[in-house]
Amino acid sequence: MKKDQVIYDEMRSLSPYYLALSGIYLAIAAVLCFALGGDFSLPIGAVYGIVLSALNFLVLGKSAQAALTKQTSKSAQTYMNIMYCVRYLGLFALLTVAALVPFINLIAAAIPLFFVRVAITVREIIKERQTRSDKKEE
Repeated sequence: MKKDQVIYDEMRSLSPYYLALSGIYLAIAAVLCFALGGDFSLPIGAVYGIVLSALNFLVLGKSAQAALTKQTSKSAQTYMNIMYCVRYLGLFALLTVAALVPFINLIAAAIPLFFVRVAITVREIIKERQTRSDKKEE
């Protein structure tokens, strides 16, 4: 198995839920854009946030994969803590850019950062329901 295969498999399993959330969110942002008189900062902020969210999840997966190669659990934990700080400092910097430029809506960019967590929760609920229905059939 390739080194990054687990990361890509996880992203692939989350993608239907993440894409559904993103599509709904972009549709809402587009409707609000035209309802507010052509404020294109909303859909631009939404796309910016969706890209940030996906990249953040990818970096998290790569960090976890790299932590598994560390010699001790203490060094792996230290590495993950450092990467946690780096990821959130990067997100802070990129969201600061969104706050400073006039064509990106900061709130619209921040909302998609929760989409991965929601997608994971929805996926697990669906898996649990499928498991229950499979047990009832037996």
